[in-house]
Amino acid sequence: MARMTIAKDENTFIEDLNMLEDWFLQYEYLLQISCEMPKIPSEEKRDDNKVPGCQSGVWLKLSYKDGKVMVLADSDALIIRGIISIIVSLLNNRTPQEIIEYEPRFISETNIARQISTDRFKGLHAVVNSIQEYAKKCL
Repeated sequence: MARMTIAKDENTFIEDLNMLEDWFLQYEYLLQISCEMPKIPSEEKRDDNKVPGCQSGVWLKLSYKDGKVMVLADSDALIIRGIISIIVSLLNNRTPQEIIEYEPRFISETNIARQISTDRFKGLHAVVNSIQEYAKKCL
């Protein structure tokens, strides 16, 4: 069975988050999906894996296998870890071209952008940009 496109996967997250109108419920949803995301081993939480521009600690472990980019991410802030788990879910195991063409919508099309600081918002875009830069190197 073919995997859904990033846009279709993202639509599911947008619908789920918007269905939960209360920020507390959205926060619980993000925490729940973050629990399902594998953690980066502590020895991999090094400066060379840390995403610059993030207010809280965010680490990315990227690799390329069989024509796909593998994304593993972690954060020391729970809410950011939840949001990053969506990014990982959308971009992990995708072709470099799919990742490069991705334009994030779920933050701006949900209540998330109004609930996090501008610095954290910029940091999340730094995560996506870091993954996209890696994908460009894989082409």
